[in-house]
Amino acid sequence: MDRKKVLIIKFIFLFIIPSIIAIRLFLLQIWDYKKYSIKIERQISTKIDINIPRGDIVDRNNKILATSVEVASVYINSKWFLNGIESLKKLKPTIIQKNLKLLYETFNISENELIEKCKKFKRFCLAEEVDLIKIKEIKFIPGVEIVVTQKRIYPYENIGSYVIGRVNKDNNGYSGVELAFNDLLSNMKKKEILAYKTGALQKKYFRLANFSDAKSLLENNKNFTVVLTLDIELQSRIESLLDKFYEIYKPNFIVCIVQDTQSGEIIVLSTLPKTDTPQSNFAVNYVYEPGSIFKIFPMAVFLEEKVVTPDTKFDCENGKFTYLGVTIKDVKPNKILTVEDILVHSSNIGMAKIYLKYGNAEKLFNYLSLFGFGNLTGIELPYEAKGFIPKINSKGYSPISPINVSFGQGLSVNFIQIINGYTAIANNGVLLQPYIVKSILDSNNNVIYSNKKTVIRKVVSEKTANIIKEFMYQTVERGTAKKAKIEAVNICAKTGTAQKFDTKLNVYSNDKYLMSCCGFFPKEEPKFTVGIFVDEPKRGTLASEVAVPIFREVVSEILKYYNEVYYAKAY
Repeated sequence: MDRKKVLIIKFIFLFIIPSIIAIRLFLLQIWDYKKYSIKIERQISTKIDINIPRGDIVDRNNKILATSVEVASVYINSKWFLNGIESLKKLKPTIIQKNLKLLYETFNISENELIEKCKKFKRFCLAEEVDLIKIKEIKFIPGVEIVVTQKRIYPYENIGSYVIGRVNKDNNGYSGVELAFNDLLSNMKKKEILAYKTGALQKKYFRLANFSDAKSLLENNKNFTVVLTLDIELQSRIESLLDKFYEIYKPNFIVCIVQDTQSGEIIVLSTLPKTDTPQSNFAVNYVYEPGSIFKIFPMAVFLEEKVVTPDTKFDCENGKFTYLGVTIKDVKPNKILTVEDILVHSSNIGMAKIYLKYGNAEKLFNYLSLFGFGNLTGIELPYEAKGFIPKINSKGYSPISPINVSFGQGLSVNFIQIINGYTAIANNGVLLQPYIVKSILDSNNNVIYSNKKTVIRKVVSEKTANIIKEFMYQTVERGTAKKAKIEAVNICAKTGTAQKFDTKLNVYSNDKYLMSCCGFFPKEEPKFTVGIFVDEPKRGTLASEVAVPIFREVVSEILKYYNEVYYAKAY
């Protein structure tokens, strides 16, 4: 080879080829860096979704009422499974046989059954909601695919289920607090992180691609926590009591509400029959004509307006009184009763005659609205029904309408409204905001929202409220609520045996009642307001026979419980 050719070859290898390589490297690593770095990133890494657990719901003492745990769904990829176990039987026969045996025993399936399924389906689900501990060993079997999901669990099972609520298969709330606070409880559903690929066919391990994702996994991976005002231990005790009465009376439902009289917090909200799949909540979604339990509110208006005094007397007509062609009856006939005794003995005729002396329907209805009737209470539970108060000159209104309202007919209320109205009387005429959510915590347990006692308005004077308290106390001492009496504490209460309106016959039923007893204690400085509502019991004809004994046992249980808590803290 001549000298010229040698020089050309040297020039090509020493200058041309290195220059081409340099230019190529420049184009790849600098000029087209962004374009190719994206491709490289895709080849060596992958994005993995990490499920973020739904936030917890806890009671006032931080006892968990609803939380989420990781569970696994086990799938079999038939081709990988059959080919993989055949290969491993030759390489690691002891290990694979041990793991396969564990697989068959865990899911109660024989080897032949599993092989037949593999021949029939390309991929199938072997089991759902499996404890992660159970899959610890079997996840190494070829063709076994594990999909980890979140399962909602309720440690107290169906206790308080109507309040707590439940989630659907997509982990979204469909009732109770789970629904009302769904956006906060599931504010973060998934977190996407970048991980290096392992080269394995199945994603069994991953290595985080950057520090920020590692930090993100440790922090901010928790949703908000909702803290309720409920005391789940007290609720559990009361629901055990209600179970007994539910069996005795076999009603459509029983509702028990306990409110902290001084703050407005709902401490207990129990509904029977119990259920694991609560839909509507009778305490807030159901409205009814309250009957005699409502009488304290018109009576408070009449006293506030100075129409009567406690000693004013009325002729109660021996139990039957006709006005404008409508006959009003009392359960037990009385002749002359004072205003106090009209409430103590629950006389419909007495209430009607007091209203006739007052004669101002519009003002009466306005007062009742100030007590919260006909309006939403704003309790933090979904689908609250507000009920109604009649309006003058509206359809169906007549001169008899305000008379009916005076003894609890011709209007509708929900149970929270009734309880909160009784609390207003206990609080010297001051209406409070009822609430069931105490606070909301962020992922670091910092309080981002805190509820507190909120005064809505003063409805009646302290003097009027105290007179009503005395009437209610006398109702327990010598009236319709005598069976609620407990020697250790002075109780104020009122009963109601509300006739249910038969929409088919367009008359009030003679055999369908909603029986109730509401009150507060102790009389001197009320701490708790309690309401018992029993719908269509199959035994008993009066609230004094049905609702009052339940009320008494609930009050006894509250006293016992808080005495135990007090002594436990003291020692």
